[in-house]
Amino acid sequence: MLGESRRVQVIIAGIEVELVRKRIKHMHLRVYPPKGIVRVSAPLRVSSSSIEGFVASKAHWIRKHQARIESRPDPPELTFEEGEKHGFLGELYVLRIQRILGKSKVEFGSNLTLSVQSQRASAPDVVARLIHNAYRSELQSLLDDLVPKWEERMGVKSDRIRIRRMRRKWGACRPFSGDIVFNLELVKYPKIAIEYVVLHELAHLIEPSHNSRFQGILTLHMPNWRTVEEILNEKRPIEVSS
Repeated sequence: MLGESRRVQVIIAGIEVELVRKRIKHMHLRVYPPKGIVRVSAPLRVSSSSIEGFVASKAHWIRKHQARIESRPDPPELTFEEGEKHGFLGELYVLRIQRILGKSKVEFGSNLTLSVQSQRASAPDVVARLIHNAYRSELQSLLDDLVPKWEERMGVKSDRIRIRRMRRKWGACRPFSGDIVFNLELVKYPKIAIEYVVLHELAHLIEPSHNSRFQGILTLHMPNWRTVEEILNEKRPIEVSS
């Protein structure tokens, strides 16, 4: 039987699982890239047998997605040096670094061109910071257009929009405060994927959970949302809930 620890490693149906107990209402099972780690978040008072049954019932699903994750090639670690490829709106851009007399700037054209003043300004840590700042500016510009457009279509209104780097989510919404956060990494994906995340998070202002009503809202406004979601699922954890 499973213990009552807040975070423990257990074996269920031959699968190693990291079990985390939280103050939540439902169980959530996630398979994380790049190693296919399985994590279950469960309510504090749910029984051990219920957790075991839930995971066992998803054993085939877990193994299928672990195999899918394992088959993905590992992304190269970015070095932020001349000639390296960086993603932007679904395309790859070759990084070119050039010297200028004026202020440092980043431009997305035929290449990803970084114009800098000095040798120090072309150091990898500085290049990384400049590119991330450019990403943030570009994503903010897109959100400034997309969020009001979808708010009008859906008849909702967010209170605050923020951008930050997140490891496990593309976006997050607090339905009762109207506060929405978007993952900076979204800027590397096609615009339709960004638009889907905007729709997804705004839909939570109508329906907080991911139930059939929520999915119906997505289908009403973007009938192909499942296909678009697959673009993002190649990188984020794969999830199922009880």
